[in-house]
Amino acid sequence: MKFKQILIAVLSIFTMVGCTENFDELEKDPVALSANPAGQLRFTQLCMSGDGYYQWRANLIYSGGFVQHYAGAWNVTEFGSKFKKNDDYATALWRNGYSNELKSIVDVLEKTSGDPAAVNMNAVAKIMKVMIAQRLTDIYGDVPYSEAGLGFSKGIVTPKYDKQQDIYNAFFKELEEAFTQLNANGGAVKGDLFYDGDIAKWKKLANTMRLRLALRISEVSPAEAEKQAKAAFQNGVFESNADNCVMRHLDFPFNDTPGALDFRGNGLSYAFIGNEHADHFSSLMIDYLRNNGDPRLTMLATAKTGSANWGPPAPGEELYVGNVPGVFQWDMPGGSNAISGIQPYLKLKTTPFLHVSYSESQLLLAEAAFRGWVTGAAADYYKKGVEAGIKQLEVYGAPAASQTAINTFLSAKPLVAGTEKEQIATQLWVTYLFNSIEAYSNWRRTGYPHLLPITNPDSETQGVTPTRLYYPNDEMQKNSKNYLDALSRMGGTNDWLNKVWWDVN
Repeated sequence: MKFKQILIAVLSIFTMVGCTENFDELEKDPVALSANPAGQLRFTQLCMSGDGYYQWRANLIYSGGFVQHYAGAWNVTEFGSKFKKNDDYATALWRNGYSNELKSIVDVLEKTSGDPAAVNMNAVAKIMKVMIAQRLTDIYGDVPYSEAGLGFSKGIVTPKYDKQQDIYNAFFKELEEAFTQLNANGGAVKGDLFYDGDIAKWKKLANTMRLRLALRISEVSPAEAEKQAKAAFQNGVFESNADNCVMRHLDFPFNDTPGALDFRGNGLSYAFIGNEHADHFSSLMIDYLRNNGDPRLTMLATAKTGSANWGPPAPGEELYVGNVPGVFQWDMPGGSNAISGIQPYLKLKTTPFLHVSYSESQLLLAEAAFRGWVTGAAADYYKKGVEAGIKQLEVYGAPAASQTAINTFLSAKPLVAGTEKEQIATQLWVTYLFNSIEAYSNWRRTGYPHLLPITNPDSETQGVTPTRLYYPNDEMQKNSKNYLDALSRMGGTNDWLNKVWWDVN
């Protein structure tokens, strides 16, 4: 009942705004204020990037700090760089991911199952369920999946924790089913803020997600990974940046509480704003872009305004300097003015959020080709992936890099024999910027890029990067048997230095 009230409140706001054709259509829909599948789909999509509660905690502070996308702010440094535990941060994705997103999309699946007029809506919900649950299982390990979200429809309030391997097997099955289901006669997909009901793009998203997941299990189950990568490739993945899965946000206030009513603004931007614009890219990121002549440097970062000597920058002084991980911005030589900032257009409430990209698909195909799993040259996929990664920044409002600058960069930095895995993984790390949860997972799989050592004496892990986030402790009271069963498979303790199933390196 509480969830339906939240959903109705959200949808009532949407129908008053009427900002897009999609909003207008729902406004005319006589059931737009009820918890219908169209409204629930929209609610779910908005939550996935508009939820400032876990974007701030799970994406920026922990994942962004762990993989050294960001550094310098108090919370990113104290918790994300020094690896200190904070239960609120560690469990934010779990709490809102299950209570809002998974619950909502499972309800859509239940309502549309077996309905010939809602075949496409059902298929889209399957893809969405995989997208949501993939983040949860990759962050936590064994989690509720097969029985999750069924409390209202089937009375299951203590769902079992599925083994991650079983969850991945279900992912592949459901993505294949969704791809097959999607067709021109399968009914309209209303409420869709990703693709406005474009079935062809949803089919490509299903395959691109399948490719992502195939490479995710490449080290633990290479035969299955190859099988799934080949199927995704043959069925058809993203073909250009026009296929990117993007959430375009609106300029509305945020509400930073679990179960917040308004997710229309970009939740990561809310985190940047909440940190009083104190976040900076890490020195690892800035140095990588600058030292390689990457056009993305000025598209992402602002020039510093001060010097390490506390005066203005001297003539010829390097203007792009990142914040060293583990060091507070005010402890950097010259303070925060002597380090680069994040471009303002990347921190607006209207800044889009990129969930899955063409750049990612090409870089994953580069790795698959290198492994001999798909046809085509790894170097060609790599080149396309890097170029797309530069051009995709335009969606955020960045000025376009000239094609000459892009070509010069690509010619100077091709894929080099003997370093393929490192180069591809490092480029994925760059292209996943702003989606640090995904970067954190890929770093755990590959070990690239090599992160800067954390030497802070007060690090709770002695500088060892956590390999998962830990379960909410109240699961012991709410779902004790299933919780304890999961712990027995996850190293015996609820510890963030234990590894998830696919992390074998």
